[in-house]
Amino acid sequence: MKLSNFSGKTVAVMVASGFDEDLFIAIQRAMMSVNAKLRIVSREAGLTNAWNGSSWGMSYPADATLSTTLAIDYDALIIPTGERHFTTLSGEAHAKRIIRAFTRENMPVLTIGDGTQLLDLVDIAAPAIAKDTGVGVEGTLVVATKDAFEAGLEALNEAILGDGESVAA
Repeated sequence: MKLSNFSGKTVAVMVASGFDEDLFIAIQRAMMSVNAKLRIVSREAGLTNAWNGSSWGMSYPADATLSTTLAIDYDALIIPTGERHFTTLSGEAHAKRIIRAFTRENMPVLTIGDGTQLLDLVDIAAPAIAKDTGVGVEGTLVVATKDAFEAGLEALNEAILGDGESVAA
């Protein structure tokens, strides 16, 4: 998987309790492999809980809360899948604010699985997902099915700014 543009970048992963743990761990490993700084931005202060199959998974420390997060502090945003996590984030005004800031300023955003439904809540049309790749791309906005998250990360890699400057407030 080619992810070299992530090197040295700070990537926010937006979650609420109930995000898909297996997918989160895969994203975490991918970011660590290229020395990207993955930061957990959560509705919950302190710890946020993952969902692992049919029960609660591990607890992960949040690096920042949604209420205090600004898009300008990050180079990209990833929103993983997870039904419980989506249900919580869909009612969170700060999650919507952050998504709007990233997309308004054309900063790289990847939504995976049902995380893509959050785009509808802020009146952003998700790019059509190609049947052969499981990924849809429009500018710096990338959507992917859960099974195609690696291809989604590669598409996000292409959307990362080469100069390292963030542009959103």
